[in-house]
Amino acid sequence: MKLTHAKWYAFGILIVILAVLVAATVVEKIFGTEFVADTIYGAWWFVALWCAFALMSFVYIIRRSLYRNKTAFILHFAFGVILLGAFVTYLTAKRGYMHIRQGEISNTYISEKNETTQTLPFDVKLVLFDIEYHPATYEPADFISFLKIDNEICRVSMNKIYSHKGYRFYQMDYDTDEMGTALMINHDTYGISITYAGYFLLALSMLIILWIKLRWRIFYIFAPLALLWYYISQLNPMTPILRSPMLAAHVSVIMLSYALFVFITATSIIGMLSKRLCIKLYEWNKILLYPALFMLASGIFIGAVWANISWGRYWGWDAKETWALITMLVYAIPMHSNSFSRLRNPVKFHVYCTCAFFAVAITFFGVSYFLGGIHSYV
Repeated sequence: MKLTHAKWYAFGILIVILAVLVAATVVEKIFGTEFVADTIYGAWWFVALWCAFALMSFVYIIRRSLYRNKTAFILHFAFGVILLGAFVTYLTAKRGYMHIRQGEISNTYISEKNETTQTLPFDVKLVLFDIEYHPATYEPADFISFLKIDNEICRVSMNKIYSHKGYRFYQMDYDTDEMGTALMINHDTYGISITYAGYFLLALSMLIILWIKLRWRIFYIFAPLALLWYYISQLNPMTPILRSPMLAAHVSVIMLSYALFVFITATSIIGMLSKRLCIKLYEWNKILLYPALFMLASGIFIGAVWANISWGRYWGWDAKETWALITMLVYAIPMHSNSFSRLRNPVKFHVYCTCAFFAVAITFFGVSYFLGGIHSYV
């Protein structure tokens, strides 16, 4: 396949994916989460679309000999590994729900996929369900299930899972009389390991690229990040699901990335209006795009790890997650200016970055106020 054809196939499929993701969030608002999960996110053609994008991207990378740039190749390879992990999870993972009353013993759960009864290779007994409250209030701080599995007493609570023979248990809900609990069960032997390997490669490559691009200036980026992290870590959220050290890491890098995108947008507008500053701001923003985009990517994948700890899945296609992914993909395009000569034009680059901020605005404000979802409290 010719290099030009591979490029337009790869980026053409990316544009289609972006259009589908945007449409999916609107469809979800109108018809509901279950409808969009069945007809789009869980549909075979959606999975095939991502597979086609991964395949054509691989062909384009090989045709461009990107493997000669080891760091850039590892970065793109990491995304491929993450997609492979997601595909393996899609094919092999088992998820379901178990409801059990205090003193009862059970070895079955209801499959999330087809609502059939599945059998565990061991028995589970609910010894006790308990609720911890914030001091001097009636607000729950944590929900805790004490289980007996293979003669071992274990604790399952919010943001604290228990693993046994490849099965992971998550605290999901409880009975109103506080004598029963609802647990989510996840069995994903290979998908999570592959995905986490991709996260590691991604983090490593991003750090190396930031050092190459910024050198010692990288510490001016991490200084406000450390301050944000410290401030958020001192908060004491009332909601049990938010009482996690992952909160500070996730929110701080996301907020810093948004701040950098705001700065890039403001300077891009100035660059469009000022011929004298246009080129200088173009060079400046090309560099700033790296920490802005990499911080966003880090926030997304830290959130994915947190979601996997809390909800048993590292990606649930919530509207906030989806729009964060859309924003990341939109801002990734000008990073490929070697593939698009028009983006090497300072004015066109500034125009693109200004228009791209629409995705940030929707992610930060639009989802919370119009689209909703589990992140609407942000």
